[in-house]
Amino acid sequence: MANLSTDDGQATITKIKHGILIQWALQPPQLQMLRPIAALVTTIHNVFPPALGVLGHDYFKKWKSIVRNDIAGAAGLPDEDKLKKSVRKIRFFLHPDKLPHDLNEEQKFTVKMLWDITSDAWEEHQKHAEDLDWVK
Repeated sequence: MANLSTDDGQATITKIKHGILIQWALQPPQLQMLRPIAALVTTIHNVFPPALGVLGHDYFKKWKSIVRNDIAGAAGLPDEDKLKKSVRKIRFFLHPDKLPHDLNEEQKFTVKMLWDITSDAWEEHQKHAEDLDWVK
């Protein structure tokens, strides 16, 4: 009986992971690369619970969505400082020490995935910016 619930839990986690990656994190059509960090920060609210079959929690209702204009600079391109501020806002909101203690396992897993994906996308963005830094 315990195996059944463990298997069900693992299937639920796999479903959440698949949903986050396909619907939010990976860039179509190949789904091999993360979307740019600017796209992720402006759409992260779409994968907060109660999305993807994860129960909702009042904590996620506190999130104030980041819109494209919040990070836009000249010519509509993302402004580096505004983007950095938005990433900090996400990290603060998703930080393990700031989360409510009554989140269930699926909610905790969702938060951890979002934290990891936004961190990876931010690192990729910074690496790309450093690679292009010589152009300036």
